Amino acid sequence: MENVSNAEAALLGLLSEQPMHPYQIEQEVKYRDMRFWTELSMSSIYKLLRKLEKDGLVTRTDEISSENRLRKLYSLSDEGKRLLKEKIQALLSQPEHVRWQIDIGTYNSNLLPDKEAHAALLKYREALEKKITEYEALLKFLQEHGCPAYRFAVAIRPVFLLKGEIQWVDSFTKQLELNSKGETKGE
Repeated sequence: MENVSNAEAALLGLLSEQPMHPYQIEQEVKYRDMRFWTELSMSSIYKLLRKLEKDGLVTRTDEISSENRLRKLYSLSDEGKRLLKEKIQALLSQPEHVRWQIDIGTYNSNLLPDKEAHAALLKYREALEKKITEYEALLKFLQEHGCPAYRFAVAIRPVFLLKGEIQWVDSFTKQLELNSKGETKGE
């Protein structure tokens, strides 16, 4: 196996911290809000673990719990660690193309009167500001709970992107204002 998917990399990354039971993994995904920035879901965790085990990227140890139940403990294999490192290097070195839904609206904004487009964009801007506040709260939470500094980037990077998006919205709404002063659209 040479290619590791993003979801597999997220799961392998968790297992690189320590061996875990599927339920532990699910709890970490939930606690770290990883569903927002990864493709991991409860059902995908089990499916991916079986695939990764089959591919030799994780190993499984069966244990009997104190409730006399079989529990599966998954660990990262040496091959899994090697491929995870390759995937991390690729993820950190190549930007990906991002599709923004707002581009569809922007591309077709001429179908709205300028005032309506402007009002919609102001709502969009307010939503961006709210998201920035939420990410700043996440950063504070991470700091208060002693998370390693490299994990702060998950909270900081979106703030930079959202602030850039606000700059774009401000520029575009200004252009709409200039257009409505210089020409009129049907309302």
